[in-house]
Amino acid sequence: MGDYNTFHRGEDRMMGATVQDAEIRDFDELLRDTCMTILKHTGREYTWTNGHTYSRIDWALVNARWMLTMPNIEVQIMDPGCFDHSPLSINFVQQVEMRSKPFKFLNHLAQHVKF
Repeated sequence: MGDYNTFHRGEDRMMGATVQDAEIRDFDELLRDTCMTILKHTGREYTWTNGHTYSRIDWALVNARWMLTMPNIEVQIMDPGCFDHSPLSINFVQQVEMRSKPFKFLNHLAQHVKF
């Protein structure tokens, strides 16, 4: 997780020069060669700004084993405050598994007078 200083899609830059295929190629090869994927995000859309250009160049990468172990994990892109990069925060959302409890019937209760 951090500043990769590169783009994944053309939409990862707003209000600046158009993202070129050459700017995307190396990062896509990295993802493919390492079998990594970009973690889904919430919060802000862009992670870096210089005041007039907005870009998404900070990423949290995970592999398939990570996603199988923690399927509800996501990265939150927070407000940058006084910095040009937005901090990234991993949110571990624990899903509570609701199971119905099995019905238990105790035979000796059937013999009770008030049953």
